[in-house]
Amino acid sequence: MEFSCENVFEATMTMYPLLFEQKLLEKVWGGHSIHEWKYGSSSNLSIGESWEVFSGNVIKNGEHAGKTLQQMIEEYPQSMIGKSAAEEFPLLVKILDANEWLSVQVHPDDHLARILEGEERGKTECWYILRAEEGACIQYDLKENHSVQEYADSISEHRPKDCLEFLPVKSGDIIYVPAGTVHAIGPGIMLYELQQTSDTTYRLYDWDRPGLDGKPRELHIEKGLQCTKPGAGCFPYPVHDPIILPDGTKLQPLIREQYFLLDEVTLGIEEFLLEMKGKATLVTNISKHPLLIRHGVTSTEIPAASSTFLPACLEAVGLNAVNKGDVIQLLIATEHAM
Repeated sequence: MEFSCENVFEATMTMYPLLFEQKLLEKVWGGHSIHEWKYGSSSNLSIGESWEVFSGNVIKNGEHAGKTLQQMIEEYPQSMIGKSAAEEFPLLVKILDANEWLSVQVHPDDHLARILEGEERGKTECWYILRAEEGACIQYDLKENHSVQEYADSISEHRPKDCLEFLPVKSGDIIYVPAGTVHAIGPGIMLYELQQTSDTTYRLYDWDRPGLDGKPRELHIEKGLQCTKPGAGCFPYPVHDPIILPDGTKLQPLIREQYFLLDEVTLGIEEFLLEMKGKATLVTNISKHPLLIRHGVTSTEIPAASSTFLPACLEAVGLNAVNKGDVIQLLIATEHAM
């Protein structure tokens, strides 16, 4: 059976893996790797972000093409997210490409987002490093034993980098960035980002450079310091041992935190059955080859370097390489409501 729904009206609708028109954003710090990775061609624009799966994505395949993800959730909440009432989808998947340093920034937690911005959620996120040039670094947290007051003093005394911790990263690293962690992505890094659905960012330092309009970008020192929580995260993040299935499929648990779960899956020679457990599931194909998702009696092809939203009512799907023998590597995310 392709899906099951208690709501009779919703059960008349066909549900399938949804593909989207990505939202590509030019950034002062952006590069050209995203366009090359996704489309095999260069772009004149400095694309910093591809919003792969978010509530405003427009569907481009099947009978629901032209609708946004959020419109589908509003119309069919049980089928889409396994809930009786519609809500904004709480997760967002991006691909980021840093040709230069992103701003040193911090995000509020849910409590401070409500107080400071009147928004229902803050922004906790995690990163999976897809590519990192030799010597690539991130800025992560304050140096050990440095307080928020010491950091505030360093900013006011025009030495904003003195309290910041800089750490080397490599391809395959997983970094958990809970709200309150001061952070920045360095040049030569392309990464997958899974986050709460929020775009609230407080810039603390922007490397004394102009923005795309030639003017300095706004800083948010007071709010940013109010949100800063030294030691909220840890690096390196503890990763569980991988699970190797009889067919050779490797399941690597990456993140098990309050807002989301994230796994890395490398498919084996046989079909891998992905059980959805009543939750919408986000699959990003980070391999160089297309993925085939079997749902009921039909299948949907997911191109390399692209993402799909699996509605909750699909219940379970089969994952295969389109071409036998291709190595397929996936990042699979779900909401984790604790």
